[in-house]
Amino acid sequence: MARFRFPHATYRRILFVTLCLAACGAGIPLPLAAQARATATATPEPGPRYDTGDAWIDGRLADIDRYARAYPESFAAEVERYAGASRAYVRGLLAQPGWNPGDAWYACFLARALDTDCRSVVRARARLGRAGSWAQATSALRGEDKPDPYPALRLALADSYRRWDRSLQPDAALRRALQQRQRAAGEGR
Repeated sequence: MARFRFPHATYRRILFVTLCLAACGAGIPLPLAAQARATATATPEPGPRYDTGDAWIDGRLADIDRYARAYPESFAAEVERYAGASRAYVRGLLAQPGWNPGDAWYACFLARALDTDCRSVVRARARLGRAGSWAQATSALRGEDKPDPYPALRLALADSYRRWDRSLQPDAALRRALQQRQRAAGEGR
């Protein structure tokens, strides 16, 4: 008798959870070990910890990770078109250990906010190593002569979310940045 093998551990977990749910629906009690395994399988793995110095931005970067995994081409096109980094560069960056879509988005849009190139930001962050943070990299790149990049980053996040048709709950700082942009657009008419 040929035995069917699922090619990936995720498929086996899905089958296990499905069978457990079917057994529960049929009133068949599950052994405690199986119940514990089903609970462990359903528990999401913690994502990367972004340390930009701004908790609201950190949360959006984690959400960008989820979006980019579901829509990698749309993500790469966004970074290419609006931050100026080629899709090949973005894909190469994501292939590097420790680099997630939120990191790539932050690096390239931070570069735009600081009027530099994405590679310079990536190099600055990489020089800090695993112990470094985005807050440290941002501070080092900004220096004393450049404006605060966070309002521009918030606006870029809002624009990306709008283009991706994703809902976004603005914080107070984003609302201020949007109001300032709207006033500036009204004065430019």
